[in-house]
Amino acid sequence: MDKYEYILSKFPSKSPNASGEIHTQCPFHDDHGPSFSINTDSGAFVCGSPRCGVRGSFAYFYKLTEGIESWAQVYRDLRITEVSPDILELIKSKPDRKKQYRISAWPHPDQVESVRSIQYLTERGITSDIIERYGLVYGISGDCTGVSIADSLVIPVYDLNGVFVTFQVRYLAKGAPLRWRMPSGSPAQNVLYGGWLVQGEPSELWIVEGASDVWTMALLGCQSVGLFTKETSAAQLNRLRDLCVSNELTPVICMDGDAVTRKNGLVTVDYGLRIHNELCAFGLDPVLVHLNETEDPGGLTEERFQEIRRNTEGLSGRAA
Repeated sequence: MDKYEYILSKFPSKSPNASGEIHTQCPFHDDHGPSFSINTDSGAFVCGSPRCGVRGSFAYFYKLTEGIESWAQVYRDLRITEVSPDILELIKSKPDRKKQYRISAWPHPDQVESVRSIQYLTERGITSDIIERYGLVYGISGDCTGVSIADSLVIPVYDLNGVFVTFQVRYLAKGAPLRWRMPSGSPAQNVLYGGWLVQGEPSELWIVEGASDVWTMALLGCQSVGLFTKETSAAQLNRLRDLCVSNELTPVICMDGDAVTRKNGLVTVDYGLRIHNELCAFGLDPVLVHLNETEDPGGLTEERFQEIRRNTEGLSGRAA
């Protein structure tokens, strides 16, 4: 689907301005505005009316416009796993030392199949809706972009505009020396896992480490983004700011329990606090959650999560 053409088709009497934005009456309430704006490049949209206030990504705009109930259906309709030939030619024309990162290829259809009964997922309560929403597939055999995908979960990673940029694998064999792996030169540290599905409701954006953390948060009714590590890059911080400001979201930082390291009982490094301070420098008012040392967001139960939520109420800008 051509995002630009799709947006124009919904507002045939309107033309984007010099910034690529269309300003018009909101299609989601009886608007006498115009109160609605949408960017034809990114697809990000917002209604400024206090009667409505809907906002979010292109994926959310598509979901609302088409009246789709399931995020899994949105994924099936919008997913793009082919890399643009123009981008490939651009990458090939640049020496390796000048590349910011490489766009990864997606495995050949013969290398993957639909996810069936996988113990790793069933143990964590991951449902078919989550599997489809995030596009998880099972790697049968072979290599892709220098990564073996045999007996693994293959997880597509999209940028905020819904364009595929790389993938991650989670090896399922008990004896596998690595659990998670990405292609060499992957742009993972420039994107936010799950960010393209972020919308304006609920009003929080949880910031976690890994893909499995994002899946669990979705099961718990929260939207979240994964960093892939304990630290944020400048590109990720910019994307976090854009998501939180444009969608009026409160960032909630919830790293794994081991993101705080201690020596002789004293804290030496607190990665969550680092992210908290960096977001504060952007003018945001984040909440910082500290899990117990052996906990991680991907392993939270409903009961434990509700306890954390109670402890974070009214703690904007402070640590829990």
